[in-house]
Amino acid sequence: MEDQNTEDWEALFAEGFEQIDRQNQYRERGKLGGRPKLNAPKSERLALRFTVQEMKKLKERADKKKLKLTDYSRIILLDRELPEYEKNIMLTEYATNFRRIGNYMKKEIFTPEERAGLLREIEEAIKGIKTQIKW
Repeated sequence: MEDQNTEDWEALFAEGFEQIDRQNQYRERGKLGGRPKLNAPKSERLALRFTVQEMKKLKERADKKKLKLTDYSRIILLDRELPEYEKNIMLTEYATNFRRIGNYMKKEIFTPEERAGLLREIEEAIKGIKTQIKW
């Protein structure tokens, strides 16, 4: 009977320690998944007032670029380059297709020299495309 009580106590202590370990791991690593934390979180605010017509114009322009109004406003106010949505989608599709071709090239169809040369060219093309994408 004492052995059973000892085992119960040991199990309780083990559970307690496991729970504390888990809590410490969450403190150290943070929550797994979710949105990554920003290096410089946005803490400052800017309040602007617009007429109804100005607001409609801003919303229309943001919709044309397929951006949220706040993102569109931030880009314009900070003199950043506006992304070209259609161009970015097309370039992303190109990169995906090149990646597929690269995967196809890894099969045993070509000689190792041919395969290495083609893979190098494809990887260079993908890198070039990625540098052109501006989100």
